[in-house]
Amino acid sequence: MTNHLPFSLKDFDLPLVNNFSRQLLQPKRKKIALVVQGGGQRGIFTAGVFDAFLDAEFDPFELYIGTSAGALNLSSFISRQYQFGYDFIVNYTTDEEFFSLYKYLSQQKPMNLDWALDAVAPKGAMPLDVVKARQVLVNRTALACATRKDTLQDMYMPLYGAHWCDVLKATCAIPVIYNEPVNMDDLEWVDGGVSAAVPVKEAWLRGADLVIVVRTEPIALKKEEAKQVVDWRAKIESVVPEYLDRLGQNTSFDKVKTLHSEFSTKFEQWRLNWREKAELEEKANLYKAGGKEKGWRLLSPENIERMIAITGNGKSSEILEMLNRYYTTYNDAHEFMLSPPDGLKVIQIAPEKTLRSRALLSDKDDLEVDYREGKIVGREFVSHFADILNETSSVIAK
Repeated sequence: MTNHLPFSLKDFDLPLVNNFSRQLLQPKRKKIALVVQGGGQRGIFTAGVFDAFLDAEFDPFELYIGTSAGALNLSSFISRQYQFGYDFIVNYTTDEEFFSLYKYLSQQKPMNLDWALDAVAPKGAMPLDVVKARQVLVNRTALACATRKDTLQDMYMPLYGAHWCDVLKATCAIPVIYNEPVNMDDLEWVDGGVSAAVPVKEAWLRGADLVIVVRTEPIALKKEEAKQVVDWRAKIESVVPEYLDRLGQNTSFDKVKTLHSEFSTKFEQWRLNWREKAELEEKANLYKAGGKEKGWRLLSPENIERMIAITGNGKSSEILEMLNRYYTTYNDAHEFMLSPPDGLKVIQIAPEKTLRSRALLSDKDDLEVDYREGKIVGREFVSHFADILNETSSVIAK
């Protein structure tokens, strides 16, 4: 008997799905949670999954938890606004007013998160339906994950509470790319993905019996594959190599170069610590040739230097600590999902391979392809699980 099921077009295994479904057929009602990963514009896949759910009026969930863009997608799912996530990602996050790479590099103009979130506010161009959402949330709980900047601890704030706009800003405040402070309750907050990219463990701690996780990246089933951490920061860096020469003429870049020893030493220590841990768990076969280099390529000291060079401001030590926190918690969540504790079952809905979309700067055609894949996977999930989950859920879907 397994407690984990991968669900994608690639990993779809009908006998395995049927076997997992039979395990869910128990007299006891289940607390079912929906956990949603962020990923910026890659959330277009999640938007497709949720539109398939809305088409089928499928919502057996008693607990919702989202991180960053995942929290925004959750918000429109709870408010029952079909294609809201699609419209927001395609029409707002691709607008140069939201983010311009040229202006970011030449003028250090950050992501305009305030402009985008103003659009979904009550008086915005495409407001979320707060009244409907609060009706849906009777006897249910919806939370967004944000990270305390001082401790890098994940914290969970109510969606559609009194300060829901501020909560969305806190969970989406990507470090480096968005450099305006987000303050609530006398604390400063940054993107929830720093401390809990996939907050599945929080759902378990809150009593969930079954967690449905919507991912924005393929599921790595082997532990060595888990080392290929997909980081939005590295994605940004990967699409701007042609600008690095330009940055080399900038005094901020020269200043960053002088910190080479500090970055390399600190990061190398983290890398060695993780290598020691992996060797204890996996013995000598974990770090075979190929896997080792691939696992650390995205978080190399050189890439960290480039990220800090691109910003031209901010504290390098803070960024390094955030990267380390992200990497640590991401891998913890990955291992937790593959081997859930007794009494918990996890289903991961995910794309079959790396999405064509990026965290930012995606082509609209790529967004369309990824949205359609999400919708197909969502429909498949509904066809196999809707009846069972509606029957066993501790709430009645509305």
